[in-house]
Amino acid sequence: MLRLDRSRPCPLRVPFPSRQRPAIAAARRPRRAPGVAGAASRSPLVAGCGGAADTTADAAARPPDATSRPPDAATDATTDAAGPDAPPPTPPAGLPRWVVGDPADALAHPRAGLILMGGGTDVDAAFAWQRDRIDGGDVLVLRASGGDGYDDYLFQDIGGVDSVETLRVDTAALAAEPYVRWAIDHAEAIFIAGGDQAVYTAAWANSPVADALGDAWARGAVVGGTSAGCAILGEIVYTAANGTVYSDEALADPYDPYVTLTRDVVTLPPLAHVVTDTHFVPRDRMGRLLTFAGRAIADGWTSRPLGIGVDEATALVVDDDGTATVVGDGAVYIVAPDQPPTTCAAATPLAWSDVPLYVLRAGDTIALPSGDTAVAARTLSAAGGQLTPADPY
Repeated sequence: MLRLDRSRPCPLRVPFPSRQRPAIAAARRPRRAPGVAGAASRSPLVAGCGGAADTTADAAARPPDATSRPPDAATDATTDAAGPDAPPPTPPAGLPRWVVGDPADALAHPRAGLILMGGGTDVDAAFAWQRDRIDGGDVLVLRASGGDGYDDYLFQDIGGVDSVETLRVDTAALAAEPYVRWAIDHAEAIFIAGGDQAVYTAAWANSPVADALGDAWARGAVVGGTSAGCAILGEIVYTAANGTVYSDEALADPYDPYVTLTRDVVTLPPLAHVVTDTHFVPRDRMGRLLTFAGRAIADGWTSRPLGIGVDEATALVVDDDGTATVVGDGAVYIVAPDQPPTTCAAATPLAWSDVPLYVLRAGDTIALPSGDTAVAARTLSAAGGQLTPADPY
């Protein structure tokens, strides 16, 4: 069974005022002004304040937690980075925060894993897989907009966990707060909601949040994200810092101002040399994912990038040995170049022939980060701003 998306659709941006948009036959979603955050799903609790009623499709709001989390009743010394019996820092007054379940830290022995979810409808099977790996531990949801839409869903509908806490961490100042780092260090699963990866990268890059996410995998926690939350997990990250880029724009000019890439927001070994993309088929993102891979080679970041495009209502769940399995209704598209592009330069269409493409569906597996899979390869080419085949899905 599939659940409603609790992340809110990715906010969009308006183009630079001086830029003329090309005439495109298909209707396109409007961009939005850079730096404008997405609308919240409900008013959060800021310490000492109540929340307003939920007016979106998010799950029904639970009563917000108006107090600091108490000292741990029990702490797992093998998985909690802060060590046993370490009292939590006081949450800052400006941190929007919700919690359901036991606020004391659970004693649990999780197994590391990753969830790459494609946005849109949430995938119950992926969250059930997460639940089965965390041994009844605590779940932390991180987001930069919205409210507590995941709390009741993960605590009651999926179940089997000690608590679910949501933190809205949308500034570098909040990402540096000791309580945020403590909450990540004491969670057995950390899931990053959708929203705007430009906000995530601006607020979290080179921050304690980014460090803690990498440490979480190393200590055996499950780390995952959907939509924008998935976009920041690979070594190579499309930031959308100037707004979204469409496939035809990226293919026509790999150095278009909207093709904004960075590296190492979060360090997760199975996603070395990986760039992810989501909402894949509905938003026709194959061309831009191929371009991202070409840029990674042209810019000298890696000679063998791996592009992972995840469809909506679909997830790739990754075991601690790197074995990744597709769950959900759609497909996962793997762009696995074995040679550099013929041309990847500014103001020139991407030229690249016979790039291996793998289409994985429910139950199919791939090894990460190597990209080895038993699924038969197709090929994908780019020339003159167009893909061959024209419909690669």
